[in-house]
Amino acid sequence: MSKLTHCELRNGIWSGRLEGSADAPNVIATYQGVEIADMSVTPISGNIWSLELPLPLEMLSDGVHSCLIFLETGEKIGDFTVIAGEVLADDLRAEIARLRAELDLLKTVVRRGLARN
Repeated sequence: MSKLTHCELRNGIWSGRLEGSADAPNVIATYQGVEIADMSVTPISGNIWSLELPLPLEMLSDGVHSCLIFLETGEKIGDFTVIAGEVLADDLRAEIARLRAELDLLKTVVRRGLARN
């Protein structure tokens, strides 16, 4: 069984490490059901391989974009998501508002407890 580990996303190139394949694996990445070309597979040592995938420009735009990674056999070995633009800002604002509400609730409980003593 193969294990894929995400390493980084830098300058539009996703990189990962694949373990468990003795021979050079044929790795396929898809975005919106279409295969992404130019996946680079380089041996590191033994059964460990370095993967590099230049992302299509469409993935580097506003919204939530997911990439699925498979072996040629059809076995899904991983995926990753790129989130950018306004959708991200809205999610962060909602998360901050939720955290503030929880903090206010916690402060109220602590103040009640201190007032009783």
